[in-house]
Amino acid sequence: MLRSLLLVAIPALALLPANAAPPGKSKATLARDAFFKNGKVVTLELAFDKKEADSLRREPRKYAKATLKEGDKTFANVGVHLKGAAGSWRNFDDKPGLTLNMDKFKDDQRFHGMDKFHLANSVQDPSYLSELICGELFRAAGVPASRVGHALVIINGRKQGLYYIKEGYDRHFIREHFKNDRGNFYDGGFLRDIDQPLQLISTKDDVRDYKDLKALISAAREPDIKKRFAALEKLLEMDSFISYMVLESLTWDWDGYPFKCNNYRIYHNPATNKITFIPSGMDQMFGDPNGPALPGFGGMVAQGVISTPEGKKRYFDRMRIIMKTVFKPDDLVKRLDELEKRVQPALASVDPGAGRDYKNQVNRLKEGIRQRYKNVEAELKRIK
Repeated sequence: MLRSLLLVAIPALALLPANAAPPGKSKATLARDAFFKNGKVVTLELAFDKKEADSLRREPRKYAKATLKEGDKTFANVGVHLKGAAGSWRNFDDKPGLTLNMDKFKDDQRFHGMDKFHLANSVQDPSYLSELICGELFRAAGVPASRVGHALVIINGRKQGLYYIKEGYDRHFIREHFKNDRGNFYDGGFLRDIDQPLQLISTKDDVRDYKDLKALISAAREPDIKKRFAALEKLLEMDSFISYMVLESLTWDWDGYPFKCNNYRIYHNPATNKITFIPSGMDQMFGDPNGPALPGFGGMVAQGVISTPEGKKRYFDRMRIIMKTVFKPDDLVKRLDELEKRVQPALASVDPGAGRDYKNQVNRLKEGIRQRYKNVEAELKRIK
């Protein structure tokens, strides 16, 4: 009975309003909050001299220096490198995805409180809204996820079109979600599970030599199924991870960690000695709204949890709760209507054809949400 009450209570607590700021927020955090709450489509101009532009052409993952302008604000010596993987990658002279590091070459420089953010070209999501709406879903269910805004981007005088701005995984992001930033923060990279060498992005006196991940690998591979869930629960923020798996299924994030060991970050919290998975790259969602409520998960941690009777029970219990409290089609469609009114005029101003077709793209996302809910709801009725 107590476990059932906890399952209900956790999502309910997570549904506090996004602007219900706890006391003691930093100036940078308040600036970030204000920027993403405002939601205005901004115009960003990036200028590279020839040397820096040629450097990005030769070594696109290496930071180059640029000047960034937003309205009457100018930021010098901003670190910029190209981002993206197989589907979203575009070179510098096309429509590149970009990572901007404001204090890479200039200490304490911030863009609306962010020292790092991304400009996503959204070439795989013509609605430009998938990561935004899914990020809101994950955060509402208690899973850390980046916030998203929009920008019209100009590079060296060349109009690149509409992008979405994605909050970077910097120390402010980590502190906001975990109340400290001293833990090991890993980038899952491209198609890598946790038994492969992940990039350690940041740490401050946390465990070394991947001991946190090695312990989690051992727990996921515990041969005794009766001991496996307990071993994983000692090392995982289990409620967050189960909510993560549920929403990866409900949004059909086929390119995320549970499905495919891709597009994720990991934080080891030294205060609790537990690990949290963070979704990323949510630009190809709801691709199969008729897929099963419990897909065949490929990530070893997801497999480890769902292969146990307790893990499977909690998964379906949490799915029912999230369907009632968070994943509500009418509310999501209403939210998409609001976002469409914001984004469509900006897109039409730089690409009239895409602007005319934009409603169709948003409607595809709406229909995917409605169909996914309907399909999973019917399946849950058949599962005791």
